[in-house]
Amino acid sequence: MTSGDVRAGAPIIQCDATERTLRMGPQLLRGCVLAAAAAAFFLSCQADLAAQAPSRMIRYNHAVYHNGKRVLWHGGWRGRFGHESARSAPAKAAIAEAPQPSAAKPSPQSQPAPAKAFSILADPDDLSASRMAKDFAEVLNDKGAAGRAIVGPTSPTGIAKVMRTDLADFAIVTFDTLAVGVKYAPDWPQRAPIVARLAPETIEVVAPKEVKSISDLDGKTVSFGDPDGAIGITARLLFSRLGIMVNPIYEPLAEALDALSAGKRGAVVVMGAKGAHALEGFGDDGRYHVVAIPWTPELEQVYAPARVAAADRPNLLAANDSVETVAEPMALIALDATAGSPRAEALGQTARIFFDSYDSFLSADRDGHWRDVNLAADPSVPNAAWQRLAAAQGWLDEHKTSADASLDAFRASAKSAADASGGPKAEDSDRLYDDLTRWRSLMQ
Repeated sequence: MTSGDVRAGAPIIQCDATERTLRMGPQLLRGCVLAAAAAAFFLSCQADLAAQAPSRMIRYNHAVYHNGKRVLWHGGWRGRFGHESARSAPAKAAIAEAPQPSAAKPSPQSQPAPAKAFSILADPDDLSASRMAKDFAEVLNDKGAAGRAIVGPTSPTGIAKVMRTDLADFAIVTFDTLAVGVKYAPDWPQRAPIVARLAPETIEVVAPKEVKSISDLDGKTVSFGDPDGAIGITARLLFSRLGIMVNPIYEPLAEALDALSAGKRGAVVVMGAKGAHALEGFGDDGRYHVVAIPWTPELEQVYAPARVAAADRPNLLAANDSVETVAEPMALIALDATAGSPRAEALGQTARIFFDSYDSFLSADRDGHWRDVNLAADPSVPNAAWQRLAAAQGWLDEHKTSADASLDAFRASAKSAADASGGPKAEDSDRLYDDLTRWRSLMQ
C-alpha cells in the first residue's frame, strides 16, 4: 500500500491493484459490454426457441441423439420438469353441453311407440283388404306408431316369400291361405300368429245369365284372378269343396271381364270387390248376373253365409233382388313372429296400439268391415291349431269382462231356434250376439 496526495485535507489511500484497475478501465468496460450483449443474445435465442416449442413439448436441457439425429424436444410427461410444467399449465376451459331433454315416459295406460316402422301387406286384387291395410297404417300413424300399407300377393307362396325377405310385418290374409300354407310349412301357426280374426269377405261369381246355377260351370273356363293372388287359392278351394271341376285361368280382373264379354270365359270370381271400378259399369246390357252359391254343410265348416243385394250390384241384379253366396274368413297376422323372439315382442307393441285404438276404426270414413270384427273371436283355422300373437292375447286377457247371463241365454235360444226352424243360421246368431255385446260395452 502506498500513500498518495492529500486532497481537501483528506489523504487519498489506494492500493496497487486499484491503481492498475483504474488504468485498465476503458478496456474492461468494453469487455463487459460485449459479455452483456452475448448474454442478451443467448437469452433472446432461448426465448425464441421456447416460443417456437411444439405444443405440450419441452426442450431437452442436454444433447440427445436418436438414429444419428439430435432430438430437441420431448413430451411434457417426461421427467420432473415435465410434471411440473403439466401442473403449472393453465387448465383448458370446460365447455358445458346443453342439457338434453329427457325422453318422455309413457303413462301406464299408453303403449310405447315401436322403435321400428311397420308395414302391413294386402293383396291388390282384394280391395277390401287393401282399404283395411290403409286404415291400419293411418290410424296407428295418428297414434304415434309409424308405418305404411303395401300391396303384394298374399297367397301361400306370396306370404312365404315375404317371411323369407322381411318385406312386411303384418298381413291381411284369407283363412284359405293359412290352411294351405300350413300343409307345406308346419311351423306357420307359430311363425305367423293371428293378431285378430277379421270380418269375412263376400265371394262373387259373375257369369252370363245362361249360367243358372253354380254347377253349370262344370268343365268351363273360369277366371281366378292374378296367378299368385289370394283370390286364386280361395276360388280353387271353393270349387273343390263344391265338387265342381272347372278350368282355372289366372289374369287381372279387367282382362278377365273383357274375356267374359267376348265369350272366352264361363265366369269370373271376385272377392272383396266392393267399390271395384272394373265392375261398376260391367253388365249394364243385362247379359250378366251374380251366380248363387247355395249354403251346404260342407261349406259351413269354412265359410260364413252372405248375400249380394241389388244395392251392391245394381248392374248385375234386378231391383230389390239379392243372391245367396258365401264369405271367406279373414285374419290379421304377424309375420315371422315366433313367440319369445325379439321380433314378436316388437310387433306385439304395435298390436297393442291397434287394440287400444280400435274405436278409431269404427268411424264412417273407415272400411265397413271393421265394424263387423269381434276382436276376441276364436282364431282357429280349419284343420290347424293356430296361435294368437302373445301380446294380442295378453291385451284380451287384461280387458276381459265378466260373462253376461242374459246375453248368454239369448245366444243359446237363438241357436236353438235357428237349428229347429231352419231359419237364420247359428253363425247369424253369433254375429247378432257380438253386435249386442259391442253395443252393451258402448253403453256402459
